[in-house]
Amino acid sequence: MSLPWVRLDSSIASHDKTLALLADSSPKRWQAMSSYLFALGWCGEHGTDGEITAVALPFVHGTKATAALLVKYGFWETTEKGWAIRNYAQRQELAVITEAKRAAQRLAAVKTNCKRYHGPSCGCWQQEAA
Repeated sequence: MSLPWVRLDSSIASHDKTLALLADSSPKRWQAMSSYLFALGWCGEHGTDGEITAVALPFVHGTKATAALLVKYGFWETTEKGWAIRNYAQRQELAVITEAKRAAQRLAAVKTNCKRYHGPSCGCWQQEAA
């Protein structure tokens, strides 16, 4: 389930990992930094919980070289299917939580509409919950 936003540390520009990556001699360092930011958004949009498959790499404007830089400087970790954003679960809302919130919102809307149109004693919304 997709998120409309992701969290970004306000100190990302001066973070040790960012400074180390941007000090690297690779001409791909800026593309790698951009790919990291794009990957945060992409993972939030697609509900991947921080997983970036090799097939998805072009969608975050990355290459294997930029992915290697992100792994080298601790932004990403290598997985069997591609990469994972390090500490994603500690800093971002996971897809299962997003879906649970949306399900609760849907039920609340059904319940409110039921009471509005059928009266306070109506319980037909309980059928929706089952």
